[in-house]
Amino acid sequence: MPPQQHRTPAETGAGTDGHRVWSAPYALVRATVLTHPAQAPDAAAFRTLLARLQDTERRLLETAAPLCDDLHDSRAGHPAALHRDVVLPLRRALHNGREPRPALLERLGDLPERLPRLAGWLALRERRTALLAALTAAAAPALAAERAALAALCREPALAKAVALTSTDLLRAVERAAAGTRDRRARKEEAAVLRYALRASTKTSPLSWFTAVGWGTLPPDAHPDVPSWGRAPLFDGPLRSVVRPSRTLTTALTLALLDAPHRRAALPHRITSTARTTGGRAAYSRDRTAFAGGRYLVAGEDEAELPATGPLGLVTERAGNPVPLDELTGLLAAALKGAAAGPGGDGRAAAAGFLARLADAGLLVPGEPVPPQDPDPLDRLAHWLRSLDGADADEAAADAAHAGRLGELARLTSGFADTPAGGRPALLTALSDRWTQALTAAGRPVPAVSAPLSAVSEDVVAPHPLDLGGFLGAADHEALREVSPLAELFDLGHLLRRVVRDRFVARYGPGGTCPHPWEFGAEVAEAWETAGGLSALDPADALPTGAGPLAALRAEAVAAVREAACEAPHGGPHGGPYADPYPAPAGAAELVLPPDLLKGLGDRLPDWALSRPLSHAYFLQRDPRRGLLCVNHVYGGWGRFTSRFLDTLDPRAATEVSRQIRRALGPDARAAQIRPVGGFNANLHPLLVPDEIGPDRRWSPLGEADLDLVHDEADDQVRIRLRDTGELLDVLYPGFLSPVLLPRRLGAHLADQPHGIVDFRPLVPRTALTAPGGGTVTHTPRLRHRHVVLRRRRWLLPPGAVERLRADLTAGGAVPAAAAARWRAALGLPEQLFLHPAATAPTGRPAEDFLSGLSRPKPQLVDLGNALHLRCLAKWLSRHGGGAALEEALPAPGAQDAPTRAVELVLEVYRAGRAR
Repeated sequence: MPPQQHRTPAETGAGTDGHRVWSAPYALVRATVLTHPAQAPDAAAFRTLLARLQDTERRLLETAAPLCDDLHDSRAGHPAALHRDVVLPLRRALHNGREPRPALLERLGDLPERLPRLAGWLALRERRTALLAALTAAAAPALAAERAALAALCREPALAKAVALTSTDLLRAVERAAAGTRDRRARKEEAAVLRYALRASTKTSPLSWFTAVGWGTLPPDAHPDVPSWGRAPLFDGPLRSVVRPSRTLTTALTLALLDAPHRRAALPHRITSTARTTGGRAAYSRDRTAFAGGRYLVAGEDEAELPATGPLGLVTERAGNPVPLDELTGLLAAALKGAAAGPGGDGRAAAAGFLARLADAGLLVPGEPVPPQDPDPLDRLAHWLRSLDGADADEAAADAAHAGRLGELARLTSGFADTPAGGRPALLTALSDRWTQALTAAGRPVPAVSAPLSAVSEDVVAPHPLDLGGFLGAADHEALREVSPLAELFDLGHLLRRVVRDRFVARYGPGGTCPHPWEFGAEVAEAWETAGGLSALDPADALPTGAGPLAALRAEAVAAVREAACEAPHGGPHGGPYADPYPAPAGAAELVLPPDLLKGLGDRLPDWALSRPLSHAYFLQRDPRRGLLCVNHVYGGWGRFTSRFLDTLDPRAATEVSRQIRRALGPDARAAQIRPVGGFNANLHPLLVPDEIGPDRRWSPLGEADLDLVHDEADDQVRIRLRDTGELLDVLYPGFLSPVLLPRRLGAHLADQPHGIVDFRPLVPRTALTAPGGGTVTHTPRLRHRHVVLRRRRWLLPPGAVERLRADLTAGGAVPAAAAARWRAALGLPEQLFLHPAATAPTGRPAEDFLSGLSRPKPQLVDLGNALHLRCLAKWLSRHGGGAALEEALPAPGAQDAPTRAVELVLEVYRAGRAR
């Protein structure tokens, strides 16, 4: 019996005009395999002292301005010389945030007796001095305790297995830390080791044994059980390692093997695309996939144009589906009727020559010898090579040798999952060497300038359904349902659709048809760039057709939120049963969505936006200390972030995800899935809907020739239409690879459901703060709806501020507690944060921007109450020369009295489309 759906009044349609929203009855779970250690007593004592120092620094800062006024007003109570030589220099020092000279403070005389605020300020300074002395004494025991906790994490097999996949040098450093090595080298490596240990205990991005992935159903009548999110027995039963060979290398090797004519001849061939024929000439789209080394393929493409001759038309028609080359040669020879064969010929030589020229031009391409989504590509490719009949003994021997190499690669790969950490570096080296040898033997050596080869991918999964009772309750589902129209309002996908619509109508006219969807691919790519530039929906911009109401709604939402700005509450954050023992620092703003803003917002979205169904995936974490449900990201739904794991999870997961997708699309929808691999392992996933679109009819029932791209005037949108029946398709791409790294010719298919780039930044104001030593730091407040945090507080530090912070930390000794307290007080920083690289300005080249982003430092936890973190922070900041962003950690894993794991739920929320 399928699990019960989470129904709400909005879903049943009460009081709405068809805007039905509901959450899926299941969730994907991403959780750290390791737990973050509990706090030791010595570390807790250091943290308490540092918190007191931060509070003292804050009070000193708050006292400075009114004390300056008191000193100014004190002029009549003392001689002019004292005012000139003592009071005025003291005022200048306070105003400029400098430390007064000790000699100056010794000459105050009776001034503190006459100015109570000055006496209080001096008492705070004495308290600061005492706290600094106590912190100096507490630092060494705290460091020892934190290092012991780090060593315990480094002794965990899961951490060693994960870092072995990352770097051999890192594994050795982790092993030294695990053994408690205290030499100079170990101290030099400490910052990097701690960073990866934090990755394993606080971050939930799936990668090897850092994070495990599971799936489970959500009971509709559950009550939130906050401790359950970090509970130790979340994974009930053993975890499973799923290792796959690199599809980048597999594809690169396959392309290299197909350079041999006898191998290409053994495969059916297809025309590279449909033909756009105008003025007696035929144009085609052709792909030029290249391997430049490292982890990614480079998808190049262009258009080729030739005279539209009869033979070319015949090949285009007959090779729309893959056809054996010998059969195609015979068909073409028969059509030529021997005209070019010469006396006694049958035309085959002329036909073969014509086809060879088309193949050399990249217009007639061999089909893939292995299905793109095949789970065992290496053995399958080796079997294909062994089945070939070589034209001579040398070719047969070469095929056998290649098959042997592939078999060895498959064997080594299959043993990786069970290889302990100590044996993994050698196995990875062997795999890299054998891949290099295989590519060289196939005539495509690895480029001389290449990133290290990534031979395998590893995911760790819980193969049985997880018990998610207590993870989400009715109030959580209701709040997410209420906020979903706001996410839709600030989703770039809607704006992209309008830009695509205008470009299409300008090219093909209202109600127009593009019979070759590939030719509009470049327009879609440019539409992404245009939409990104218009994302703020500035009224001064030339907005696309129909975007005016969207812009007006956004402006109304921003104005309503700004007007409802409020201070951080000091009790339950939403009037509920949870007390907040860690209130936000004074002056740190929090914005709460006014309840009236969301009422009826969904129905006020433009009709063109609501005409089609929509799905978002909410990435959620629970903060047990404050009773908050925190939204990490809002991305596209439709099973995308579950798809990668479905083949390895309990079979019910794929069944339920497929059922949910079909239900959301509606009973009359015709759905089709597109599953390009692009050399990216995470793009391997099962078929979730009945139909699939692909270039090779052997593997997918729908091809490019079956589809038209049309302007559907009823909904004023660009849609993909099935040519034979006239049905409009809902095309889903639930892959992980960014569309900018896939061929542009797929643009219309990949953008049929483009939603998932949700940005709440326009709702929050930006405040300039003065950093210690000068310079400006930009602060944005927390944004919340009821108990759901939509955006955490953030502080953007420009490069100059990062350098000043690094300098203060470096000058602060082994444990720079004073510098940390001073910066926390000046900026209102919470104790625990996540350090991000500052965003960079887009270059206008999305693929390059995407790859550049992958090379930037990954977010990491920074605990400003942890002695070891403070010791490493300056080195961590050295990786952020372009600036940094600090984001409050909700939940905050440090300072816990028991070990906790980081747990993130990926919950999909669906919105039905309006009936046509």
